[in-house]
Amino acid sequence: MARNYVILDKEAHKKLKVKQDPTLAHGKASHLVGVSIREFARASSAVPLVLIKDESANRYHVAGLYGLNEGVNLYFSEEGWQSHFAPLNLQRYPFDVRPNGEQLSIFIDKDSELVGEDDGFELFKEDGSVSEYLESRQRMLSDLVNSENVTQEFVKQLVDLDLVDEVRLGIRYANGEQRQLVGLYNVSEEKLLKLDDEQVLKLHRNGFLGAIYAMLGSMGQLNRLVQFSQKSEQPIASIQILPKEQAEAQPAEAEKAN
Repeated sequence: MARNYVILDKEAHKKLKVKQDPTLAHGKASHLVGVSIREFARASSAVPLVLIKDESANRYHVAGLYGLNEGVNLYFSEEGWQSHFAPLNLQRYPFDVRPNGEQLSIFIDKDSELVGEDDGFELFKEDGSVSEYLESRQRMLSDLVNSENVTQEFVKQLVDLDLVDEVRLGIRYANGEQRQLVGLYNVSEEKLLKLDDEQVLKLHRNGFLGAIYAMLGSMGQLNRLVQFSQKSEQPIASIQILPKEQAEAQPAEAEKAN
């Protein structure tokens, strides 16, 4: 379903209510979900964290790799969400924060199945004031914005230090088919180890060194994609990070992640 985000307005939306959906069904078609730096510690124990390049803006974004095919989130099943961690970018829905002139405003997907006037948490009280539920959503959105600002600083530091390298995944399916997944990036541990003491100390003081190792360590969660794929139409036998030499030797099999 197409999203229809409109600015949240206490007059126009005074009767609106929002239902909670613990299954996070709205994310079942999202194979890449943005993850902010303050979530890295928990996220790294649940999902591979990768960098995705926005070619149009020539910049990178951090995302959780929740699936290997566009439109398929392997962490979602008929039983619901299959992980102890869900990024704020999934939890915030049907709300979002977007530019509105020179400031940021809260938007709501008015066409969402979670939004209506019958069931759910009210957004505004009878006197027009914000409900406790909406206050909690506002705090979440504020935390998310602040964390994403720091994430952008983190990514800029990685780029400035030339630490970003492409990661190619070799995927072997249970039926014997094989393919490569490209368009993913992460921190180069080899380049990281070549930084001088001053550069490493700066990363540490900015709180970015721990974030780097969280991203590197999170690649161990590729096994979760194998595990969760067993209930899908394309069960996966194995996923491995390919050495550059092997990846470049089979370019015709490559398929872009995003």
